[in-house]
Amino acid sequence: MVMEALFLGTGTSCGVPMIGCECKVCQSPDPRDRRRRTSLYLSFEGQGILVDTPPDFREQVLEHKIPRVDAVFFTHAHADHIFGLDDIRRFNTMQGGVIPAYADKDTLASLNRVFDYISAPNILGTYRPEIAFRQLDGPVRLKNVTVTPLRVQHGNQPTYGFLFEGGGARLAYIPDCKVMPSETLSLVKGVDVVVLDALRHRQHATHMTIAESLVCLSQVKAKRAYLIHMCHEVGHAELEAALPPNIRVAYDGLRVPCNPL
Repeated sequence: MVMEALFLGTGTSCGVPMIGCECKVCQSPDPRDRRRRTSLYLSFEGQGILVDTPPDFREQVLEHKIPRVDAVFFTHAHADHIFGLDDIRRFNTMQGGVIPAYADKDTLASLNRVFDYISAPNILGTYRPEIAFRQLDGPVRLKNVTVTPLRVQHGNQPTYGFLFEGGGARLAYIPDCKVMPSETLSLVKGVDVVVLDALRHRQHATHMTIAESLVCLSQVKAKRAYLIHMCHEVGHAELEAALPPNIRVAYDGLRVPCNPL
């Protein structure tokens, strides 16, 4: 069985279309230009691993018929990456158990503050997620998949991507990134698939531009690459037509088999 990545969402914190905007991308008939907030679902040999729970999480799960969630990994605690966490409770009910959620120390502190009711004493009649929060200090082995945190800079804030290894395949997923440190670059060089932030053409303080992302990808030297986290200034078809064959533009609902090539 091949490890598969499903892009649940590929957009920025505002999503595309953006509220109140009538630009050509927001009004585009191309379904690939409709981008919910960023999230990834990785499946392998019956196990489902989720990266981030954005505000669109419920809709994403319903549309793509996600069968189960065995673990959640958080990149950081910005609203567009965590505000759908409450909907994990349905998976608790369906699976009949607690689900582990992994994040660094600061992100865990934010999650416990925002979702303080998760750890509060039981109150009769409440329905809330059953989450085992676990601090991420290094690689995590989940049955047949190893998940390694990848530290990057998201402006002045350290944040994380993740390296997934299973079935002989390696996928690196880094959605919010301005600078990739040399230590992280060394971990992801030559992966089978890499997914990397590419917000827009204009400079931004906390996200890579498309040009910056392409330079970084030339150093990573992955067999296949996908750009993610594009804003409404970037049309899917126009950007993809300008890219080399091994670099594509991710879109909501795209499924990528992560087999070694």
